[in-house]
Amino acid sequence: MSKTEKILLAINALLYGSLAIFSYSYVDLNLTISQNKLVLAFVNTMQQLGYFNRPTATLIYLIWIFLAFLFFIINLWLCYRSKVSLRYLAISTVTNTLILVFAYPFLSSDLFNYMFDAKIILNYHASPYTHRPLDFPNDEWLRFMRWVHRYSPYGPLWLGMSLIPAFLGFGKFILNFLTFKIFIGVFHLLNTYLIYKILKKMNNKSYLLGTAFYAFNPLFLIEGVANAHNDVVLATFILLAIYLWVISKKAAYLSIFLGILIKYIPILNLPWLMFFHLRGERFSHLGGVQGKDFRRFILLNLITMALFTYIFSSFKITIPFVSSGATQVQFQPWYLFWTLTLIALLDNMFLFVIAIALSLGASLRYLPYLYYGDWSHTGTIEFMTPITIIPPIIALIVVSLKKRFLK
Repeated sequence: MSKTEKILLAINALLYGSLAIFSYSYVDLNLTISQNKLVLAFVNTMQQLGYFNRPTATLIYLIWIFLAFLFFIINLWLCYRSKVSLRYLAISTVTNTLILVFAYPFLSSDLFNYMFDAKIILNYHASPYTHRPLDFPNDEWLRFMRWVHRYSPYGPLWLGMSLIPAFLGFGKFILNFLTFKIFIGVFHLLNTYLIYKILKKMNNKSYLLGTAFYAFNPLFLIEGVANAHNDVVLATFILLAIYLWVISKKAAYLSIFLGILIKYIPILNLPWLMFFHLRGERFSHLGGVQGKDFRRFILLNLITMALFTYIFSSFKITIPFVSSGATQVQFQPWYLFWTLTLIALLDNMFLFVIAIALSLGASLRYLPYLYYGDWSHTGTIEFMTPITIIPPIIALIVVSLKKRFLK
């Protein structure tokens, strides 16, 4: 690597290393990660910051987010100008993933629900669709769990896949924690590789930029690796279906079907696969008309996912396989795995700018939670909506004005 790339890699490691350290400010007060005195002292010190000095912790997070997105934009510009190599992108992606595998999921407790669902199957020989964490009152994990009243809202394939890290965790919390983080982190690397391969097959000269858009996005790194949401796994099957479409239609359908068995969302991709299948398109030649059809295919999926994200975040929807039903009426930042991942496949600077601004806005939604310690404080909801949409609106205005005055 060049000297510039080595400096960038060092900044990358420092930036995400600091986030990994900061994440332990929010270790649940009822959770003892280790009995080691040094680890206990470290966690206790960080908890003093996160729980008892919230304004300072919130300010640290705010500064970090702006620095991370600034560095993200710099990386994208360097990729666009071909100032960095594919090797730098690969090493940085792996480095960031390895670092954040050891981060605490400080903005979400979903990881612990994944772990407990697997525990219900392995330890209690029951089904997460009929049993909740609350049904096992003597389990010591309940001390730091959230959403203990819910049944699993995920598909059977995800439950089956989650048994792999759970089995490798040998029933020990810290091992389960690490194996689940590593397991989900691997899918972030797979997504990066699939985006690269798809863009190369499209003969896209901006393949480095598109790959970096996903790999270096602070939102994806936080939600996909640090917080370890299984939406990163869902994105893998969607991307795999797109990649396989140029090889085998049957394999592409299989990938979508497997994705549906994780979180149901890919069922929205199925109609477009069928539509282009009936048209006889396999995108085997990605230049000329075929290339345009491929981009149209991606764009139609993007629009469909974006509309669903809005509907899913605004209206009550019952989730299959959950006996009590499960509803969601609020946008969550990790839902952007359903949409922004597809933008990485489109060589469109306008969409890139809007997506970066939306990623920033979504990352700022956590400020009330970090400042107050919960989501119930007056004005929280009123804050989260504008903080999410204002950055992309500003970006839209700036881009539109730039296009107008540069004509």
